[in-house]
Amino acid sequence: MKALLLLALLSVTISAIVADRDETLSLFTQLKRVKKGRLFGAEDDFVAFAQSELLLAEEEYIRSSINGESSILQELASAEAQASGPHCVDFIRQKTALMLNLAGVSYTTCLNQVDDALFEKLSGATDGAVSRDQYDQANVLNAFRGENIFVDPARIRGKLQERMRATLKLPTLSAAAVRTLREELGEVKGRFVGCMTEARAGLDTALEGTSKQYQIVCAKKEQ
Repeated sequence: MKALLLLALLSVTISAIVADRDETLSLFTQLKRVKKGRLFGAEDDFVAFAQSELLLAEEEYIRSSINGESSILQELASAEAQASGPHCVDFIRQKTALMLNLAGVSYTTCLNQVDDALFEKLSGATDGAVSRDQYDQANVLNAFRGENIFVDPARIRGKLQERMRATLKLPTLSAAAVRTLREELGEVKGRFVGCMTEARAGLDTALEGTSKQYQIVCAKKEQ
């Protein structure tokens, strides 16, 4: 009876995890909706566009990370997993969540780096006319600073909404300066993709090891 209760609680926990991941992915839906509804042309719109592009580049990494976790959760929901006993299964579930949360820390670090790099490029293009405080008022990248996209997406959503309502007024930039900024953005985005790819590879390794642990310890399969 106790084992059945623990398995029922595990099922509820897994359902809650799935709901949290849906909320995480909805952040990108929110960004796409705002991006689609805006016309990008002026310099301040260009900054908002650049930030949105960088965040949307993160989506595929977040989605694939959630898919990796989901694969293990599906194993844990199987009849074979239930037969192995709830405690072992719950330990694997906790470890899987921990690995994803640690990946979230790495992803935030990548965003912080690209955020700092974007401001540095913007500051250089405007000869320091834009302060960091001014930049951060309408900085959607900053909504992720100090947060973990897998732990509390609701907090990020609130910060995103606040920053997306604000605008950043820049000094008038020449067409050449805007072209240079766009080229530099490509370089910054490339570094961001490299950082995210490395972090995602680390999660892949951790999830693969966790899946093997489940097979050996809980399912008692020989490798």
